Formats: sequence, structure tokens, C-alpha cells
Amino acid sequence: MSILDNFIFAAFLCVVGGIATACQGAVNATFGRFAGQGLSSTIVFCVGAFVSCIYFLIEVKGQPDPNLPSMMGEAPWWSWFGGPLGAIFVIINILSIPKLGAGTTTAIIVSIQLMMGCIIDNFQIMGVQKQRDYTLWRGLATVGLMLSTGVIAKF
Repeated sequence: MSILDNFIFAAFLCVVGGIATACQGAVNATFGRFAGQGLSSTIVFCVGAFVSCIYFLIEVKGQPDPNLPSMMGEAPWWSWFGGPLGAIFVIINILSIPKLGAGTTTAIIVSIQLMMGCIIDNFQIMGVQKQRDYTLWRGLATVGLMLSTGVIAKF
């Protein structure tokens, strides 16, 4: 069993990811003030691509699977849109945080992410294999999250 199969470790990674995502928006918005919004987004993705390449080489221990090109060719057409979606996320953060602040921007984004995540789980779209119903309790939690977002935005 891999450590990545451990529920607690996976949850810990999500906590780290949440902290990183909240910090990323503020960091990128600040860099955008100095480098310009478009250039800062470009630099962020170049540095991110470099870090991702290092992770890839560690993951495959320097020896990528020889069948990798054919395996990638079997991926659904829409699965190639992660990069543009990431760029949209970064650009929206760079544009929104100076106007709304990091807390409000993050609250809105996280709320919508959670709602969309529940919809994706419910309908098993975009390749998600674990189906989880968008139950009444999940719906109520979503309403609570939207109300919380409103409070964060207002105060």
C-alpha cells in the first residue's frame, strides 16, 4: 500500500493544497503589480512547468514509460484542458484580488469549486469514477458555504 492510499495523508495534502492555493492568489496578484498581469501569469506558469517537470522526473525515476505517447493519445480530448483552466484560475486571481481582497476572492472561488465538485461527483463527469450523490445534506452545506462567503465578502 502506498502512502498516497492513506486517507489521512491525502487529507493532509488537501490542507497543504488549500493553504498553497490561498497564498498563490495573493502572491500572484502582488507579482502582477510589479511585472504586469500578463507577464506575471506567464512567468508563474513557466516556473510551475519547471517544478512540474522535476516532479515528473522524480515520479518516473528518470525513466518515463516507453508507451507514454500512445497512452496520452488515448486520453479524452477534453482532458488536455487542465493547463488552460489553470491559466484562467491564475489570471482571475491576479485580476480579482486587488479589487476584492484575498479572503473574498478565495471564499468565492472555493465556494464555487465545492459546488462544482459536488455536481461532478453526482453526475460522474470529467472522468470521476467515484459517484457521490448531491444529497440534501450536501445541498444544505452548500447553502451554508454560500452564506459564509457572503459574510466574508460583506465584513
